[in-house]
Amino acid sequence: MAMTTTAQPTAHPTAQGALAPEALESTFAACVAGGDLDGLVGLYAADAVVSLPRGREAAGSTAIREAFGRALAAGVLDGGETGVSSRAVVSGDLAMTTSTTGDGTVRTQVARRTAEGRWVWVRDGSRLREVEAALPAVPGALAVA
Repeated sequence: MAMTTTAQPTAHPTAQGALAPEALESTFAACVAGGDLDGLVGLYAADAVVSLPRGREAAGSTAIREAFGRALAAGVLDGGETGVSSRAVVSGDLAMTTSTTGDGTVRTQVARRTAEGRWVWVRDGSRLREVEAALPAVPGALAVA
């Protein structure tokens, strides 16, 4: 296992994922700052699951796109903080990524290395968990693709 720490920004993604798991956070921030929904969705595997408020989940690319699209449109997506430190604990083709913001908020995700050698998140239990705007507008609708 290896542990890496970085807080430097990375270039805007041109391909799916990031070159290193600890770079996913800064790539996410660049996508939020640019309003790049395609870039955000590209940071997640096609079979990824993202936690939403009230115990709901967005499962799969379509549901993840819809949840992040709603959050971006509402202007409530948190991703452009300064002073974010990111770490990754890597074991083979899996990694646990953790980022801590300047206010002490901690986010933890699970990432996987793709066949092309890039890293994508497969489980994100914290990014949208408290973002009510990410929920579907229709009461009772499931956010599953």
